[in-house]
Amino acid sequence: MRAGEMENKPTASHDQTTPWRLREMDLAPTRVVLAEDHERVRQGIRALLEKTPDIEVVAEASNGLDAIHLTEELRPDVLLLDVEMPGLNGIEVARRLKEAGVEVRILVLSAYDDQEYILELLDHEVSGYLIKGEAPDHIVDAVRGVARREEGWVSPQVAMKLEKIKRRPGERNTLTYRELEILRWVVEEKSDDEIASSLGVEPATVSEQMEQVMRKLGTSSREEAIDIAKREGWA
Repeated sequence: MRAGEMENKPTASHDQTTPWRLREMDLAPTRVVLAEDHERVRQGIRALLEKTPDIEVVAEASNGLDAIHLTEELRPDVLLLDVEMPGLNGIEVARRLKEAGVEVRILVLSAYDDQEYILELLDHEVSGYLIKGEAPDHIVDAVRGVARREEGWVSPQVAMKLEKIKRRPGERNTLTYRELEILRWVVEEKSDDEIASSLGVEPATVSEQMEQVMRKLGTSSREEAIDIAKREGWA
């Protein structure tokens, strides 16, 4: 309910229901699965959402796998998804749900406005992105908005980041989360073997992905890619 919308309206009682209240009651509530690994944060978000009669939290998940299973089983209108979760992070959850053809609107919550998170999640067609610090002021309207298939539900902080990304040359903003992760390790002077061991892949895979990074950045050496990463603030 927008600020001021209830001004000069009588208070509803059990036997006196105003027209605006009837409209609210006639609508089926928006069903939400809440995926957040920190219990205190999860409880706080749930309390915010349950203050409104038109939003129902139907399940909670504390890790990525549970988020996928509950979404597939319950088919909520909105998955409220923390990016940084154990097991599978939010990016992987969004990717798997998209590949499985699960129809759900995903509203991302994150403590960070990292460019790689935002771009990777937008690639998986998430419906909104909120920074946790700004979420209390926007989360209820954002859940309602993405459930209505409205676009552009982002925190002010994220909106500023997206505007900066749009103003940069396109090719430098096409690195995936994994490619940026590998590039950061290269900046830290990790070997392909060390990076492969951390990721659980073959060293040849790391080498191939770094070649892809250099192609996207238009560089001919790792040293040039490292310079770009440092200049752009990616590492």
